[in-house]
Amino acid sequence: MAVEWMVNKYGFNHVGLLTLSFGVPGSGRGSQATRELRELAKDLDFVQKRWASFRSNVIAVRYKDWICILEPHKDGVWHLHVVVATKEDIRTGTDVETLSNYNLPYWLRRGKHLRNEALAAEWRALREVSCKYRFGRVELLPIKKTKEAFARYLGKYLTKTFNLIEPGRKHRLVRYSRGIGRHLSIRFSIRGLGNLLYRTRLKMAAAMLNFKDYGYFADFFGPRWNYYLRDIIASIPIPLVFGKGNFETGVAAKLLAAYAADPLPYLDPESKKKMAGAYRMLWRKFAELAFDASAGARWQESEQGEADNIDVGPVTEADLNGELFTTSGNPF
Repeated sequence: MAVEWMVNKYGFNHVGLLTLSFGVPGSGRGSQATRELRELAKDLDFVQKRWASFRSNVIAVRYKDWICILEPHKDGVWHLHVVVATKEDIRTGTDVETLSNYNLPYWLRRGKHLRNEALAAEWRALREVSCKYRFGRVELLPIKKTKEAFARYLGKYLTKTFNLIEPGRKHRLVRYSRGIGRHLSIRFSIRGLGNLLYRTRLKMAAAMLNFKDYGYFADFFGPRWNYYLRDIIASIPIPLVFGKGNFETGVAAKLLAAYAADPLPYLDPESKKKMAGAYRMLWRKFAELAFDASAGARWQESEQGEADNIDVGPVTEADLNGELFTTSGNPF
């Protein structure tokens, strides 16, 4: 979600992955100084303090938004992967395939002709400043293929790291800039049936409002959008009952996806009234919170063909038709 938000906001060519590994620049990979530093970098507290300083003085200054993921090497030394939103286009004219082909010799995949001017400038600036923080490897690369593949690639890092860390201690393995935190809910949630039901209701609420991006909830309803909408979202009926094992086998996910895409065949008359009631309450809350100067432009973008029927009285047959939902292009 966070990667998708960054790419949608800043553009595919303005998002890259910065990899930081500990080492004493200029001392050689097997030097005593580097070995001592890498021993220190096995301690997560040491790594977090170093990252906090680097984040405040470099990352937050150079980049508009960022996502940081921590991962340990096989020898237990932590390193960092930081997704950053750059000011300049670092992809056009860059040979991403060669730069990221680690089967090639180092000298062959580091030619200056492989990088455009913006990426080359970023490398120079990062290498100069990173020496002060004892990062031996500093590598910024554009997204190689698609934002979806890029997000899954980072997700594998998190999965692997989670399975390696020792039990009994809290670990923040992923961190976000404030800009991302304002637009997305970053709270941890257990992956289970309850979470799947909530996300199904959220998807349906987004379709009712014709929202095509997660950030729209925060843009129109404010950063506390979940506080204002949680009761309304919870009132969206889901007339499906799941037995033991339905979530684990994927049956629940398939049925809920089909229901969210076309809910009306699943609803009896009473459930249809509840659905229409949730629809009207969403638009009433929209009218209450979203009509201000800052949201005016976004309102014009998301406005449906006939959006002047907010809170028009009792439920009618027109309220119960398929036009309540706009599922085309919905990302949820």
